[in-house]
Amino acid sequence: MRIGVFLLFWSLSNTSLASDAESLSQCQSAIKSRPHSEALKTCLNSLEAQQNKSSPVTTQLWLELADLYSQQGHYADTDYYLAKIKQSEFFLGDTEIQYRWYRMVGLRLLHQEDYEQAKIQLEQAYTIAQREQNIEWIAKSSNDLGLIHHKLLKYKSALLYYQESLKHKELIGNLYYVGTTLNNLGLLNKDMGDIEQSISYYEQALQTYLDYTQIDDFDVRVMSNISHLYEDLAVIYALNGNNEKQNQYIDKIIATYSTKLSNNEKVRALKNLALVHIKQKQSTEARKFIDEALKFAKDDSNYLDEIYYIKAYISYLDGNYEQAQLQANYAINQSKPANNPKVLSDTHQLLYTIYDQRGQYQKALEHLNKHYQNKEQELQAQYQADLQLINQQIAKERLERQLVTEQLANEKQSNRIRSLSNIILGSLIILLALAFLLVFLSYRKRKEKQALLASIKSHKEKLLLLESEALQDQENANTQGKENNSATEPGADAETCTDEQFRQSLVELLIETVNLWEKASQLDRIELAEKSRIWRVSIDEGRLRTRSLDKYLNIQKIPQNPRWRNVVKTSHYVLAECELSQSDRALLEDKLEQVMSLIKARSMEHG
Repeated sequence: MRIGVFLLFWSLSNTSLASDAESLSQCQSAIKSRPHSEALKTCLNSLEAQQNKSSPVTTQLWLELADLYSQQGHYADTDYYLAKIKQSEFFLGDTEIQYRWYRMVGLRLLHQEDYEQAKIQLEQAYTIAQREQNIEWIAKSSNDLGLIHHKLLKYKSALLYYQESLKHKELIGNLYYVGTTLNNLGLLNKDMGDIEQSISYYEQALQTYLDYTQIDDFDVRVMSNISHLYEDLAVIYALNGNNEKQNQYIDKIIATYSTKLSNNEKVRALKNLALVHIKQKQSTEARKFIDEALKFAKDDSNYLDEIYYIKAYISYLDGNYEQAQLQANYAINQSKPANNPKVLSDTHQLLYTIYDQRGQYQKALEHLNKHYQNKEQELQAQYQADLQLINQQIAKERLERQLVTEQLANEKQSNRIRSLSNIILGSLIILLALAFLLVFLSYRKRKEKQALLASIKSHKEKLLLLESEALQDQENANTQGKENNSATEPGADAETCTDEQFRQSLVELLIETVNLWEKASQLDRIELAEKSRIWRVSIDEGRLRTRSLDKYLNIQKIPQNPRWRNVVKTSHYVLAECELSQSDRALLEDKLEQVMSLIKARSMEHG
């Protein structure tokens, strides 16, 4: 009897543990693969399934919820769950829970700009990571400490912590982690005044993030990091005077603006766009973005000092000195609690310029002295003698790790060559056969290339012919309209089966054309419309749109009397300009031929 009761209890316990693990797994999977709002609902449902049961899984779900609420700016909910975790009976007995709690509290204090208290909590997490010799924890915590020392203007310490973080993250091989530290190094070097080094780190970070998105099951939170990088790159290239790169990243910011997950991120994006424009003395464009940023900025926003500095600079550019002085004083009041010497220095310099131009030399001198004081504080952190040496050491260590990896790969290759040396005589015949095959394939490839060039030339000629025919048809239509105003438009009769088939074929042709354009060029339909100059591109609510092209991608929206030449010209353009595979080219040409056959049939019918 006792044995039966024990087995029943053991079975129920195992079932309960499996259910708990599944609830936690569902929550963590949602965090990695879905937007924060959706992941939050999943984790709350997982917590509800625990039915207030006290277990390590419940405590870990509280951790995930605290992290989610923090990332969405819901700090009251964050603090609620952090308090519950600290009071949990499993807090002292679970090292992972302790590590994550100290790290989360430290980052929460960092957001509140309480840097000294944040440093204490983050150092506690770092100590746990080192004690447990957990390389992933050490990599994360050294990055956190680099960030906190950066905020405290201790640039040398920040560089050393980032160096440690980067070394561990590259050993782990997680591109998301590596990209985060490279991004932080870019921001640090920008604040240190090393623009070229900052650009190098930012570009490395962007490429690392983009490479990470190519792997299966990547963490969707990386998309927010990428959009932030577009903003940083737009600003850094503006500072460097590279207008082409600056405009390239401004376009990317606008294209990804709708994917922002919080108001704080929107403020950052809009503020950076305004900053780019004031660097170029474009007050109208800057005002448009900074006014939009103020709509999303809350009273506790991290960017209020920069926002008011930008507004002051815009007023100065417009010659409104009174308004510029008022807004500059707002910027100073917002910067002092955060001890942001760069914004303070820039704002006092602006006030010095305004008072100097107005002949108020005493006030101008006061602000000039304050500008120098804050600039000196900024420069003291920037120009420590060994900062450049540390940067060089980081680059050297990365290169050495890459060389070690390459040497290991070469050694494996050498072992394979030695293992094949025993069968080298038998391989000679195979090599000769392969050589003959390569010659044959090369000859065949040459023929295919010649045929491809001829096809491209043919499509370019057809494209030019279609353009000239369109002009001629327009002239003929104008002439005939004067002769016979009562004549109805061709194809205006009741719709036939052939008309429906014709429009369906046009839609299918354009869909296939756009798909192959995006596949071959890695550009979107807006780029296709702009480069081909066939379709009109308009701006709607700050975003580029191709309304006329989009209608031809939907059988429900395509006009009754479609402009088929635009569709055919687009197909010829893609065939002429893109490097398509043989199968893709054949598929598109086949669909184009079907449409041309229908056009001929319709011409004969209407004739």
